[in-house]
Amino acid sequence: MRTPAALFASVPSALALSLALLSGEAHAQTEAWTDPDPKGQGSRYALDKFGFRAGAEYRANLLYVNPIALNSESNRRLSWIEHRLRLDVGVDYLDKVRLYASADMLDGVLWGDNGTLASGPAPNFGTNINARSPNVTTPCVGLRGPDPLNADDYGYTLCSQEQIRFRKAYGDVVLPIGLLRVGRQSANTGTGIQAADGDGRPNRFGFSRQGNLVDRVLFATKPLEAFKPKEERDTSENRGVILALAYDRWVTDSVQLFADDVQQVDVAVRFLAPRLGPARDLFLGGYYVHRWDDANSSSINSFGLKAISRFGDFHVTAEAAMNVGSTREIAQANSYISNDPVVDQRILQGGARAVVRYDKPLYTAYLEFDYASGDADPNNRTPLTQFVFAEDANVGLLLFEHVLAFQTARVAAAGTELLKRLGAPSFPSDSVYNRGAFTNAIALFPQFDIRPIRGLTLRGGALFAFAAEPVVDPVNSLLARDGLTIEDDLVNFVGGKPGRYYGTELDGRISYRYLDHFLFDFEAAVLFPGDALRNEDGYAVRSVLLQGRTTFFF
Repeated sequence: MRTPAALFASVPSALALSLALLSGEAHAQTEAWTDPDPKGQGSRYALDKFGFRAGAEYRANLLYVNPIALNSESNRRLSWIEHRLRLDVGVDYLDKVRLYASADMLDGVLWGDNGTLASGPAPNFGTNINARSPNVTTPCVGLRGPDPLNADDYGYTLCSQEQIRFRKAYGDVVLPIGLLRVGRQSANTGTGIQAADGDGRPNRFGFSRQGNLVDRVLFATKPLEAFKPKEERDTSENRGVILALAYDRWVTDSVQLFADDVQQVDVAVRFLAPRLGPARDLFLGGYYVHRWDDANSSSINSFGLKAISRFGDFHVTAEAAMNVGSTREIAQANSYISNDPVVDQRILQGGARAVVRYDKPLYTAYLEFDYASGDADPNNRTPLTQFVFAEDANVGLLLFEHVLAFQTARVAAAGTELLKRLGAPSFPSDSVYNRGAFTNAIALFPQFDIRPIRGLTLRGGALFAFAAEPVVDPVNSLLARDGLTIEDDLVNFVGGKPGRYYGTELDGRISYRYLDHFLFDFEAAVLFPGDALRNEDGYAVRSVLLQGRTTFFF
């Protein structure tokens, strides 16, 4: 089972005099799995000693999936249109003292006057035919049947949504020795396997949502430059060695206690070179993170390495990460279900992503490999080994983003309700919900792009996804355990025997970019499910996704 204390991604690549962090401009070392955005967005405009930056994006997305539930006659189809408006603003003095904020408005809000009469969220008008103005609702998985402890009684329903959500709010100051940043900021720059900034339009399929954010104090510098004569120092953001140190506060439960706080310290080192031998746009990075929580005896260490470079027409990116440590938070909560003794569980999770891309003006050949470790034993006495990618590091369109998300969300909702009734101190069952992320999987994802005319891209790919460990529903498997061993009681998320093959997904995308400020996308996917998605009768049907999207951005 995934532990919420075991996730972290590398700290941002901040450094002294770097403009790219505040402006949001992509640096040359973008990942090979990322679609580059147009340059020049977020440019600084000067007015005497003050500078200003601004960005805006509005997205409307139409989604259709049939069926979302592969194993039942209910919850067959879903379809909706959703909004999102994102506004970014920055102000600075001499480009040395800066403030930055980013907010999402109507994020995921459905088009129309939606809701249920006499319950929340309620529509604005008493009958559908009289609707005259929309309200603020979003699709979510919630209780639809009579039994809140039964995962089959959960399906898509409507929930209230915030009209405005502030994503980021922080300040920068450029000191003589480095950059200091304080406030709510992205946990990572770019799209990493453990965290993604959620900015721009980086995904080759689908789109980004909020990204991973953290409340942080960060200091970054180029330490080797201090040993050089002043006239030889390099303060650029795309060359040399960068060191970043950070302190994160993840949880403050009680302001009068310290043991229940979840805290984190981070160290990251990055080396960048526009040219080094045959390599171009070289990026080498590594990080170490320590997270602790005294109340639950949690101690987590994360390590990660990342490399990006170009070799002629080849663009290569590889990233690997590992989380190790221990915690008793998960075992303590699960003991309310299993009556097992509370123990410190070891954490051993690993993930990796590698892409080789061959770019020509008219076409691109692309090969992606993804790995995230799994956990097939929910017992307290075994380690926590399931690795989860960042939610905005998309792998495909349908399997992980929607089908597995729907299966795990229903199990998580029923499991959380059970733990609440039993009086558990925390709810690790909520982390069963993968939130659309790639997890417990080994995937091979070849793709091919054709660009017949300026602005138009035709893309196709085939995703072959295997489970790293048999796919197991930890909640219902624990409830079904009838002895000391659990192997004969394990079930997947739809009650079937745990399988090792998720299936094959065929993905396609037609993308047209106009004047570098408007983007139209049409995407389609077909999923041929494997045994990991079948119920106790061995039943799972093919699923289809259609998605259309317009994006306006400045």
